[in-house]
Amino acid sequence: MRSSREYCPIAAGVDVLGDRWTPLVIRELSVGACGFNEIHRGIPRASRTLLTQRLRELERRGLVTHTASRRGRPGTYALTAAGRALTPVVWAMGHWAAEWIFDDPREEQCDGLSLIWRTHQAAIASRLPPTRTVVHVVLTGAGGAQGWLDIDRPGITVCKDDQGLPVDLALEADTAQMHRWLLGRVPFRNLVTDGHARFLGPTRLAKAFPTWFDTATFTDDMQRAQRRQAPDPALA
Repeated sequence: MRSSREYCPIAAGVDVLGDRWTPLVIRELSVGACGFNEIHRGIPRASRTLLTQRLRELERRGLVTHTASRRGRPGTYALTAAGRALTPVVWAMGHWAAEWIFDDPREEQCDGLSLIWRTHQAAIASRLPPTRTVVHVVLTGAGGAQGWLDIDRPGITVCKDDQGLPVDLALEADTAQMHRWLLGRVPFRNLVTDGHARFLGPTRLAKAFPTWFDTATFTDDMQRAQRRQAPDPALA
């Protein structure tokens, strides 16, 4: 029987990345996720069965390693050298999409819990508060949800349920608008000015909150798209 795959490096690459979920698994591992549940929280629309299959396939291809669990501790996943070399390719796909085909989120794309999880992944350790700080995030509108960011430098723990910790800052915001902010489409100050977000708590924490997170990954790409789409004044 003839092979369905062309003898070509691009065709071989498509054989690895040519499905919806594999690039997202690579993305999650590249930003620090290592446990199965962590990876799944970053890709909530993939079933646990499907994610298990993808991780096994990546392991079989030599892109991911799996360290078996010890008693009472979960197993962990990590990118191999080949997997790490693939990471720039995955992010390059994102940069291309941000410039050429990306737009504001549709209602069905809004997912508050996923957004809160993604927010903690974007944290800049050196800019987080020096003392433990708990932020209660309430997202409204399509895909609304709530969660707690337990910030204890150098990292953040995300809680879906109230752990009874004293809340230092509360944020109520529209889910779609928060998606736009986190992806660098709009500054946080615009959300506040336009009534899409409001804080309850100390002013110093409210002003500092947006600076704790890196929202600039795709900003340059989207700005190029905006400049290209802007009408030419010479033709007005």
